[in-house]
Amino acid sequence: MELSKKSSVSLFLSFCLVFSLISVLLVKPVDAKTVRVAVVASLSGDVTIKKGGGSKSYDAYESMSLNQGDTVYTGEGSSVTLNLSNGDSEITLGANSEINVSDLSSSDGGKKSKLKVWAGSMWVKVKSLAGSNDEFEVETPTAVMGVRGTQFFVGVDPITGKIKMAVGAGNVSASTVTTNADSTQSFSITYLYPTQQISLDSRDETKDLSLKVEFIDIDKFIEEASREVIQELIKSKAAIDKENDAFIAKKSKEIADGKFVDDQTSLVIKDQAELDKVKQNLDNLIGNIAKKAVADKKIDKDDMNKIIDEANKKISDENRKLDLNKVKELDKTAGVDAEKEKQKLMELQKLESEKLKKKQEEAKKLDEVKKKLAAALKALEDEKARLAAANKAAQVKQTADAEVILKNGNKAPETTTGGPGTGSGSDPGSGSEPTVIPAVSLGATLDPNSSNFNLDIYLSDFVNTNDIYGVEVHLLYGFGGANYGNAPAINGEIFNSATSADNISEHIDANNVELIYTATNFGSQPNNISVVGKKKLASIPMYGAGTHTIKVGKIVAVRKNGSSVQNVAVPYTINPSITFTANNSRP
Repeated sequence: MELSKKSSVSLFLSFCLVFSLISVLLVKPVDAKTVRVAVVASLSGDVTIKKGGGSKSYDAYESMSLNQGDTVYTGEGSSVTLNLSNGDSEITLGANSEINVSDLSSSDGGKKSKLKVWAGSMWVKVKSLAGSNDEFEVETPTAVMGVRGTQFFVGVDPITGKIKMAVGAGNVSASTVTTNADSTQSFSITYLYPTQQISLDSRDETKDLSLKVEFIDIDKFIEEASREVIQELIKSKAAIDKENDAFIAKKSKEIADGKFVDDQTSLVIKDQAELDKVKQNLDNLIGNIAKKAVADKKIDKDDMNKIIDEANKKISDENRKLDLNKVKELDKTAGVDAEKEKQKLMELQKLESEKLKKKQEEAKKLDEVKKKLAAALKALEDEKARLAAANKAAQVKQTADAEVILKNGNKAPETTTGGPGTGSGSDPGSGSEPTVIPAVSLGATLDPNSSNFNLDIYLSDFVNTNDIYGVEVHLLYGFGGANYGNAPAINGEIFNSATSADNISEHIDANNVELIYTATNFGSQPNNISVVGKKKLASIPMYGAGTHTIKVGKIVAVRKNGSSVQNVAVPYTINPSITFTANNSRP
C-alpha cells in the first residue's frame, strides 16, 4: 500500500513537470520594444553628430553608431552614408544637409524607422520591408514619405521648407495633415512611381496631393541634388533596374489577365503599348540623369566615367549596362491619361490663381498696414512739432509774465478780466466773466532745531480747460540739496495717492542744482483734476544751512483728452523765487 502511494506521488510529480514544460512551450514570448542603431558606413568632408538630448556636436567617423534622437549634419562639399537596421536601408546625405534619426525601434515583430529631414538632399534605398508591421518614413517640414521598398530622392530648402521628392524605383506614398479653420484635421495622400516627382511649398498648399505629382524635371533635379546624391543614384543602377523589372512584370501580368488596377496614381497603364513606353523611360532614367550631370558640369566627365564603370560592374546583362552614347530621351507622355491630365491642369491653374489672389490680398493688407504706420508716424511728428511750438510759446509767455510780476514788486495779480473785443483789463459794465490765471508758488516750513526744512509747492486756479492730469515742476537752487531719500508719497491736497503716482530727482551741473518733481494720475478712466484756489502740490524734505533762494525754472502741465495725454499750453504766473534762512546747525 505504501509503495502504491509513492508510485502515485511520483506519477503526479512527473505529470506536473511535463505539463509545465509544455506550458512554457505554448506561452508566446512578450515582444518588448527594443531600440536599434544606425551606423556611419562612409563619409567625406565635414560631418558632425549631435547626440539626442545633448547640446554639443562631435565629428563623425566610420562605423560610428547612431541612436534614436541623434542629428546628423554635413558641411559644404561633404557627404555621409548611413546604414539602418543591419543594411535594411541606406541613406546618402549630400552637402549642407541636416537629418534627425527620430525613431529606430522594434516592437510587435515589426521594425520602425523614421527620419526627419530639415535641410539638404538625400538618396534613400530601402529593401522590401519583410513584415507587414515594418515601417519606414521620411518626414519633411511639408510632407511625410512612406515606403515599403524603394529608392527615391528627397530635397529640402532650408530657408523656405519647400520639398521635392522624386522616385527612382518602387513606389512612395506622400501624405500631409492640415488643420482646418474649425480645428478639425484633413489628411491627404498620393502615390508616386519611378520617373515621377512631387513638389510642395507648404502642407496646406492643396487638399488633393495628386495634383502636384508630375513627370520628373531632370534639369531641376540636377540643380538641386548634390554631387554625392547623384553619384549614389548612378551607382545603384543594378538595384534600380531589378526593382523596376519587377514592377514591369507585375503590370504586364495585370494586362495579360485583363485586370486594370487603379492604384490612385497619375501613372496610368492600360495596355502593353503604354507599358512598353513606360519601360523605356525606366531603362533610360539613370542615363539621362548622368548625361545632364555632365552637361551641367555637376560631375566632371572623367569622374562620371569612373562612376559608370563602378555601376556597370554590378550589371551582368551587357544590354543593361550604362552607356551615355546609347541613352534615349524620356517620353513625358508615357503612362499619362490625356483626359485626366487635362482636368489636372485645369485644377492646377485654379490652384495657382487662388495662390496668386491670396498673395495679392496679403500684399494689399501689408501695404495698408505700411500706409497706416506711415500716417501714424507723420501724425506723431506733427504732434511733436505742435507741442514743441506750444511749449516755446508758453516759455515766452512765462518769461514775459515773470518780468511783469518783477516790475510789480513780485505781486501776482489774482485775476484779470476781459471779453471779446475788450482787450486786457476789466470792464465792469461789459458783463464778462473774470478770467482765472493758473499759478504756481513756493513756501518753506523751517525746522527751528536743524538745517532741515520742507519746501512747499502750491498750485492755484488750474480750472476749466486748464484742469490737469499731471504736472511737472522744475526747481533751481545752488545749495545742499533735497533730503528725500526715496520719492516721497504724495502728501499734498491735489492728487489722490490711490489713483496717482509721483517722482522726484535731482540733476546737478556747474551752476545749479535742478530738482524735478512730477505727479500724475493713472488708470484706464482717470479724470482731469481742477485746482480751485490755492492748494499744496507736495512738501519736499530738503536741507541747507543759511540763506537760500529757490526759484521755479518751469512747470509743465498735461491733461487727458479722450485716450491721449496732451500738453496744456496754459498761461500761468509764478512766484519766481523764495528766499529764506534756515538754522545753521544740523543734527
